[in-house]
Amino acid sequence: MTLPGARMFPEGGVRSFPGPGMKPGSGRKTACMITSFFRLAESRILVEQLRLIMGNFRSTWPSMVIALLFLWPLSTDQNALALRFWCAGVIVSNLNLQFYVRRKLARGLVPGEARGTAVALGLLNAVDGLLWGLLPWLTLGLVGQTGFVLVIAAYCGMVAAAVATQSPVLPQFLAFTLPQFASFALKLWLLGDPAYSVLAVAAVLYYIAMAGQAINSSHAARAAIDVRFELADSHARLREIERRQTLAEERQRLVQDMHDGLGSSLLGALRVVEHGRLAELDIADVLKSCIDDLKLAIDSLEPVDADLLLLLATLRFRLGTRLESSGIVLSWQVRPVPTLEWLDPRTSLHILRILQEAIANIIKHAGATEVLVETRADAGNVYVSVTDNGRGFDAERALEVGGGKGLVSQMRRAQAIAAEISWTRPGKGTCVTLRLPILQARQG
Repeated sequence: MTLPGARMFPEGGVRSFPGPGMKPGSGRKTACMITSFFRLAESRILVEQLRLIMGNFRSTWPSMVIALLFLWPLSTDQNALALRFWCAGVIVSNLNLQFYVRRKLARGLVPGEARGTAVALGLLNAVDGLLWGLLPWLTLGLVGQTGFVLVIAAYCGMVAAAVATQSPVLPQFLAFTLPQFASFALKLWLLGDPAYSVLAVAAVLYYIAMAGQAINSSHAARAAIDVRFELADSHARLREIERRQTLAEERQRLVQDMHDGLGSSLLGALRVVEHGRLAELDIADVLKSCIDDLKLAIDSLEPVDADLLLLLATLRFRLGTRLESSGIVLSWQVRPVPTLEWLDPRTSLHILRILQEAIANIIKHAGATEVLVETRADAGNVYVSVTDNGRGFDAERALEVGGGKGLVSQMRRAQAIAAEISWTRPGKGTCVTLRLPILQARQG
């Protein structure tokens, strides 16, 4: 037997052809529309859709109150007991639905569980819809005109409310409304009264109209979610482009810094060695300084997440052995300070260079036996100080007589990051203090 619109072929297959009045491909288009009506979205979009409808299910007490209110006007001698059981079932179903939604929202929705959550929520909605679908079978034909109008109004209101609350995921809307409206329309039709039959047809047409509204609402919600994800993806791409550009700039900056700092130090040492004016121990000190300089430049590229303490820990790791080999005891009194959101590889290297220069001066010139590194903060600034117990020096005098190239470099680096450096003499030795603003505009 061959179906209308189909044709048998010698190879035994059956191919469909449009029948009378059918356009080519219209059957496939209809099938696709029906399939898409029930198909769930991809996981990450489905998570957002579920969040929308679950946010509306945090409190289902209105449905429970309506069920309780129905007991009085709809109860008769024939249905009183069954209506009480029905009311209890509706209350239990709503409490179960509310408990499930609250538990899921508290745990958090993840894409890997989205489809399972949608199925479970659809089953709970279907149970609730079936319970409400029993109401016309318990009441219609047994109640008066007022009760009849009350049942119709309740069903119309529920479908309209479902359009607003459940339409972001169309299968959820269908799971709740289709059982109750199919049951409602069937009961009206089976009452045998022509007026009720017309009302059943009107109910079906009303449901179709509401389903159309649900589809429109679903498309609007999906469009909003898509736009949000597109914006998030665009921002992610822009951040990636910015990260790559920053990385390229940092590489260029690092090469320039190594050329100006490490390269000039090595070149100067080489020229002195060539002329035989540098002892072996001095050569070793120059090479150690160059190695420390190189390591600090590399360390500055590590992510510090605006954490100054992590940056200082890097400095301690790199220079601690040099202090120890020079017979200098390091006292570390670094306390928690506010995060510096502007801290990045560029500014980190400036801070490391300033503190490196301070410690190098102590090792070479101060004749100190102890170095104290400490941090503190006030309302708008973070302070890092390096204090030694050596012979001390007058920074202003050193700058006036044309020396202190290292001091000038420290001042220049501090200015580059909108910071401030100062030198004081607390009795014995010298205290170098670097003031870092907590908030600042990024410098170029």
